[in-house]
Amino acid sequence: MANIHMLNEINNGATLVSGNKLGDSPFNRYPSSRTELENQRLKYDLDIALSSGIQLGTRNSLLMKNNESFSERICQLEDEKRELKNEINQKEISLASAKSEIATKLEEIQALQSEIKELEMKYFLAQKDLLEMDSLRRELAQTRQNVELKNVDLDLKEYELSEKKGELMQLRDELTSTQIELMDKKEELMQMRDNLSSV
Repeated sequence: MANIHMLNEINNGATLVSGNKLGDSPFNRYPSSRTELENQRLKYDLDIALSSGIQLGTRNSLLMKNNESFSERICQLEDEKRELKNEINQKEISLASAKSEIATKLEEIQALQSEIKELEMKYFLAQKDLLEMDSLRRELAQTRQNVELKNVDLDLKEYELSEKKGELMQLRDELTSTQIELMDKKEELMQMRDNLSSV
């Protein structure tokens, strides 16, 4: 004797309507025609299509939200990249200014060293004249003091230059890291767009 199946077992077990057995209310008889079976199958296919459409719509909405989130993050990273570039440009300008100032100080020191040599020469030539020698000694001491002050100033400038170089290297590392992250996010966005277009 043939087995009695539930309506939800027809078509590989997918639910068509209710779970009533054949012969139960409201189905108190076997389908009378092939047309009725085709109508039931059509209704089932329509339900499946509607359900799939809803799922695809939900998935599409989630993908669009994720796309918007990635787009916002990319915009944020691009803004951070521009800010870092501007900051690096400012640091480079400051560094160039410091280098120029150090070069000027070195020229001044060289000029003072030349002046010291000239004063020493005058000192040795003026040994017989004590008054002139005392004056030259005072002038030499003052010049040497100026040289020491210039050397201290130069040391400070070199220290500032070293700090600025360290800051510049750190900013370049941050820019490199941000560029890598931006590239990763763009690749993810392109992958999501490809997935969205293939749906």
